[in-house]
Amino acid sequence: MPFNTDEQLLDEMKGLPDMKMNPDKKQGIVNAIRHEDSRKRVHVSTRFSTFGKGVAICSVLVAAFWMGATLVGNNQPSAMPPDTPPQTTAPGTSASLGTGTNHGGTTNPSPVVSQSEELLASIRKQAEKGLVINSPYPIETSLFDQVEKDLGNPDTKDSANGISYATYKGKQVAFGYNKGMQIVDIRSSDPQLQKITLSEVVKKWGQPNRISEYASQTIYTYDVTPKYQVKMIFQGTENTSNNELLLVRYNLYYPEGNKNLMLYGSNADMLKDLRELAKNGQTFGSSYRVEKDVFDEIEKVLGKPNNISTIKGITYNTYRDLGLVFAFNKGMQVVDIRSYDPRLQAISLAEVNQALGEPQSKTTLNGETIYTYKVNDKYELKIIFTGVIDKKKSTLYIDHVNIYYPRGTINNMAG
Repeated sequence: MPFNTDEQLLDEMKGLPDMKMNPDKKQGIVNAIRHEDSRKRVHVSTRFSTFGKGVAICSVLVAAFWMGATLVGNNQPSAMPPDTPPQTTAPGTSASLGTGTNHGGTTNPSPVVSQSEELLASIRKQAEKGLVINSPYPIETSLFDQVEKDLGNPDTKDSANGISYATYKGKQVAFGYNKGMQIVDIRSSDPQLQKITLSEVVKKWGQPNRISEYASQTIYTYDVTPKYQVKMIFQGTENTSNNELLLVRYNLYYPEGNKNLMLYGSNADMLKDLRELAKNGQTFGSSYRVEKDVFDEIEKVLGKPNNISTIKGITYNTYRDLGLVFAFNKGMQVVDIRSYDPRLQAISLAEVNQALGEPQSKTTLNGETIYTYKVNDKYELKIIFTGVIDKKKSTLYIDHVNIYYPRGTINNMAG
């Protein structure tokens, strides 16, 4: 029988497991196989040559496999893939962010939380601690002299309703403090707020405890804790705007800190003082009087109003930051002064009934309840509550109060 050529032997070796080795080692294995094949041909009879050759080839192939494996094990790096790293996600879950897996093995996207929702959640969480999102100074426990020491002189200072306000425009924040320097009101106008809509606030926070409209703005008041309130202030009113109302700013307010305990021991004392002021044609937060004062003199002191409107010949001028509205007739005589003093807005209808008794008249208009007290033969004190009395006996709070001079509205040329 003729010898197998080197090429034939190498071809037969292709059936062996694929192991990497250099050409010299492969040729060495072939030479070993040929040598063994030649030796066995000398000692095996011709009759059994075919059978012997097959046995020899099989033996040599086994030896070659063993030799190749030994050479590879000693001299070649492993061709197996590296160990699979340990699983770091729980079985049955996806490693992708933002997805979840149900019991059926399919993945569902996690609920998408909008930027407005995240911001509103942060506002509420911080407010419960007495903080606004862009200031480290807590309400009630901070004193303004420390704030001024840290931040320097404010850009502007003014006062309204018994509170002094210091505004830091660069930080989009204003601090309101009482006579003891205690911070009782913080107003945040962070630019992020102006992307939040009224509907987003209601969706995240629910319906407010109180709703009011003032100076072409809508105010939603939330009692976030028994001590603190958040007032969400939106530009425009739902009755006059066709578009979604956008948030302008929000206030964190501590009502107790705005009470002058030296002057008023209770809300009843405050209401009785309000009635005495009304008898003199005055109201909270203003030294001006209906009938006696003219608006052009008031404007010289207070400057231009934020908002002007005219209804039935009476012009209403709103000073938003002062919480005051002055109404005058064609002769410039002041006939109506409205106060949105926040100290009054913490007083309930039940407290008014208890302190002042039943009013001469009760009416409802545009979702508000109006109590009218005739304090003398010329002036009326009107107390306006947010909401209407219902079967649920919901608690109503003061929105604003008016000192009103009816005679001046009849004769528009009075003065």
